[in-house]
Amino acid sequence: MKEPKFLYFPTAANNITGEVPEREPAPEPKGELPCPCCGYVTIPEGGQFTAHICPVCFWEMDCFIQSDDEPSDQNHGLTLNQCRENYRRYGAAQARLRQYCRAPYPYEKPQET
Repeated sequence: MKEPKFLYFPTAANNITGEVPEREPAPEPKGELPCPCCGYVTIPEGGQFTAHICPVCFWEMDCFIQSDDEPSDQNHGLTLNQCRENYRRYGAAQARLRQYCRAPYPYEKPQET
């Protein structure tokens, strides 16, 4: 049996066969607010998740920054404006995170006013 990458995540195995059952991914919370980086509606529960990561651009919410030009500790010192430019250029807040991003769902498109 292959060892898990992170040893602190428990695995359940069948006592008879020793096989590990397939796991369903956790459901993604439904967005209510637009992401400050990409603009898609992916922020759940009124923005109360302080460590929420937008699945579209991979911007990590940082409630401590005061302006779009202030470096964000949650985003490796990049400003929100830098991450917006990266999203336009690479499709992610940081080019190295592109592989983890997903395309926005149709219902996440911001409403035009």
